[in-house]
Amino acid sequence: MINHEPVLHIPTAELVAALSRALDLTEGEPMGHAMRTCWIGMEIGRYLTLSEKERAELYYALLLKDAGCSANARQVAEWFDTDDRSAKYAFKSVNWSNFWHATRYAISQVKPGAPWTQRLNQLISVGRRGPQGARELVEMRCTRGADVVRQLGWVTIAPDAVLNLDEHWDGSGQPRGLKGQEIPLLARILLLAQTIEIFWNRSSAPAALKVVQDRRGTWFDPALVDLFLTIGQAETFWAQLSQITEPLSIAHLDPDPSAISMSSLDELLHIARVFGEIVDTKSSWTAMHSIRTAQVAASLAEIMGESERVQQETLLAGFLHDLGKLGVSNLILDKPGALDAQERQEIQKHPELTYHILEPIRALQPIAAAAASHHERLDGTGYYQALRGDTIPLVGQIVAVADVYDALAHARPYRRQLDTGEVLGIMRPDAGKKLSGPAMEALEWGLRQQPERFVAESG
Repeated sequence: MINHEPVLHIPTAELVAALSRALDLTEGEPMGHAMRTCWIGMEIGRYLTLSEKERAELYYALLLKDAGCSANARQVAEWFDTDDRSAKYAFKSVNWSNFWHATRYAISQVKPGAPWTQRLNQLISVGRRGPQGARELVEMRCTRGADVVRQLGWVTIAPDAVLNLDEHWDGSGQPRGLKGQEIPLLARILLLAQTIEIFWNRSSAPAALKVVQDRRGTWFDPALVDLFLTIGQAETFWAQLSQITEPLSIAHLDPDPSAISMSSLDELLHIARVFGEIVDTKSSWTAMHSIRTAQVAASLAEIMGESERVQQETLLAGFLHDLGKLGVSNLILDKPGALDAQERQEIQKHPELTYHILEPIRALQPIAAAAASHHERLDGTGYYQALRGDTIPLVGQIVAVADVYDALAHARPYRRQLDTGEVLGIMRPDAGKKLSGPAMEALEWGLRQQPERFVAESG
């Protein structure tokens, strides 16, 4: 029988806007920061003589400017012994090219709440890293960000803009100290738009206008500042900015709109894998976890006799299941011991965050629900909704088994890697009680008959 149902499409601009909110979380920003930055940058771009290609590249560069955000999260948490999200949030409003501003920032961020002797030792450790340490953190984030944007495959100029996001007009930026016209125009727009959004969102429109004026000729291209000071005087500019709350509200800004067909998930799977890798980069302990979990889950679905479409949906949910972990501190993700009650509460928020990141895309709502259910258990003891039995989506049940298997089969900061016998010894008692019985049967069969499909992917 021919299926006459309309084929669903997802506008690429709307999908990337939705996913950009995951990057906001890693930077300690409220979800919507990148979208508002995009709106500001595109408004500035409207008054420049950019080609349609440049404007399209600018759109995606603005949304994906923090694509490398997870690459240095572990180092920030480790060097400052603090929540990497709060350290990054504070860093964005600091004039870090000024020695005294940077020093005050370091003093305020190292080991907060600890005795002064411990804080002093941590501060000395940070100080020893000096400017080279700052360059290392920025280069890590910007280089990785450019690579991620390049991986997506449909942009050519945007990666260079992301790479040079933190360069300053006077040459005091990082990581290469480019100066003036050496800095790509799109990168200059990114830095200006980002700073405007930060100071507007944290303070006010006058504060944003003031910081832009104060850093004219040091951080920012004077010509771009002069342009913005003109358009930023209008109250309507700030009123419109405050309306940018959902991915749909900026999707129309893409000068070269395209869409992803849901009739085949190949293109969507590629994007999902890229974002899964962003998640996995946040902690060395979970490197490749999303990718392996997705592949194991898809194998289980195939062994269970599920349709090719369900197999693809399982792979997709597996790639995206831990998106919410971008909003969890590395102090928790990398903690070598047991989590306390507050830390457990924090990490148990990540499935709900995953759902909220994906939910605005109507065609992805079933995937959002499945991905967010990977910690639910058949007996209702899971989280975040305490779903029971068949109220847990089938795809979510399969991903849950794959997630537990991969977590146990690889080392964590609090325990060694377990062998297959040990893993199954832990999982078997939960089969049919907490974890899907059919998925567990498929896992056991697969490990016996096709073990090569469950071999860890190294990178």
